[in-house]
Amino acid sequence: MRRLIFLCAALALFTGLGSFAATRAADADDLGSPLTLDAVVAYARQNNLEIRAALAKWQAAEARPSQAGALPDPMIDVAYHNESFDRFRLGSSDFAWLRLGASQEIPFPGKLGLKQHVAATEAEEAHQDSRRTELDVIGRVKMAYAEYAHLFILLDLLQRNRDLLEKLARTAESKYSVGEGIQQDVLRAHIELSLLTDRETTLEQRRQSQTAELNALLNRPLSATLARPAHPEERHLKRSLDDLLSQSLDHAPDIQMARSRVDGGESMLKLAQREYLPDFVVRADYMHKADLLPEWEVGFGVKVPLYFAAKQRAGVQEASAMLAAAHSAHENAAVSINARIRDLYARAQAAERLIALYRTTVIPQSHLALESATSAYSVNKADFLTLLNAFTAMQEYEMRYHEELSTFQRAVAEIEAIVGEPVEE
Repeated sequence: MRRLIFLCAALALFTGLGSFAATRAADADDLGSPLTLDAVVAYARQNNLEIRAALAKWQAAEARPSQAGALPDPMIDVAYHNESFDRFRLGSSDFAWLRLGASQEIPFPGKLGLKQHVAATEAEEAHQDSRRTELDVIGRVKMAYAEYAHLFILLDLLQRNRDLLEKLARTAESKYSVGEGIQQDVLRAHIELSLLTDRETTLEQRRQSQTAELNALLNRPLSATLARPAHPEERHLKRSLDDLLSQSLDHAPDIQMARSRVDGGESMLKLAQREYLPDFVVRADYMHKADLLPEWEVGFGVKVPLYFAAKQRAGVQEASAMLAAAHSAHENAAVSINARIRDLYARAQAAERLIALYRTTVIPQSHLALESATSAYSVNKADFLTLLNAFTAMQEYEMRYHEELSTFQRAVAEIEAIVGEPVEE
C-alpha cells in the first residue's frame, strides 16, 4: 500500500513538473523568437486590459441612443371604487366599479430626436476614446519594445568592447612585464574594465525592468520571459510636417472627441431650449360595474413648464456654458496636438540626422583612430592613455548611435499615437 502511494505521489510530481515546464516554455515562445515588433503589437491589441476596457465602454455607449430616443414607459393602473363601508357594492350601485386605466407621456415633437442625437455623439466620443486608448497603448508598446531592443544591443556592444579592452589590457601587461610599459597603464586598463562591469550591471537592471514593463502592457506575468528582440533597422520619415499637421485634424482621436463634444453640446442647447415647450399625456380608462352598464373615459393632458424661471432658464444657461467649454476644448486640442507634433517631429529629424552622421562619419573615423592608436602604441610611438582615450571615444560614439536609433523610434511611436497613421517607411 505504501509503495502504491509513493508511486502515485511520484507520478503526480512528475506530471506537475512537466506541466510547469511546458507552461514556462509556452510562456517564452507565445510571442515567437526572435521577438518582433509586429508580434508584440498584435498581442497587445488582443490582450491589453486598457484596450479591452475602452472597447467595452464604447460598446456600452453604442446601446444608449436607442434608449434615449424611445418613448417613456406607459403607465397601467388598477383601482376599485366603492360606496359606503358596510359591503362591496360592485354590480348593485352606480357608484361602485373596478377601473382599468392606461396613460402614455408623449414629449413635445423633436425632443426625443435631440436626446437620441446627444446619446449618439456620446457614443462617438466613446468610440474615439477607445481609439485613442488603443493608439496610446500601442505607442507605449512600441516605445517599450524600442527600449528593450536598445538595451540588448548596448549589452552586446559592451561585451564586444570588453573583449577588445581585455586584449588591450593584456598588451599593456606584456609591455610592462618586459619593461616597455608602466604599471599605471595596467591599472588604467583594469579600472576601465571595472567601469564596463558597472555599465553592464546598470543596463542589465534596466533590461529586467523593461521586460516587466513590456509584459505589463501585454497583460502577461511580469516575470514571464521574453525572447531576444529582432535587430532594429534604420527607418526614415516619409511624411512631411505639414502633412502630419493636416492629417491630425481629421484623424487625431483627441480632436475627433472634441468635435463630438461640440456636436453634442449644440444638441443639448437645442434640447434645453425645447424644454420650454410642454409635453403631453394621453390616457384611457374603463370602469367595470358587473351587471350594470360599463363606463369608459379618454383624456388628454399637458405638462405645463410653470417653473421655467428656476428650471428651464437655468438649463439653457447650463447648456450654453457647456457648449462654450466644448468649443474652447476643441480649439485647445488642436493647438496642443499641433505643438506636440512639431516637437516630436523636430526630435525625430534631429535623431535621423545624427544617426546618419554617426554611421557614415563619426563611428568609421573613431575605428580608424583606435586602429592608429593601437599600431602606434605597439611600436612605442603613443602612450597607453592615448590608446585608452581612442577606445573610450569609439565606445561612446557607438552607444550614442544606438541611443539615437532608440530616440527616433520612440519619437515616431508618439507621433503615430497622436496622428493615428504611420509616419515612417
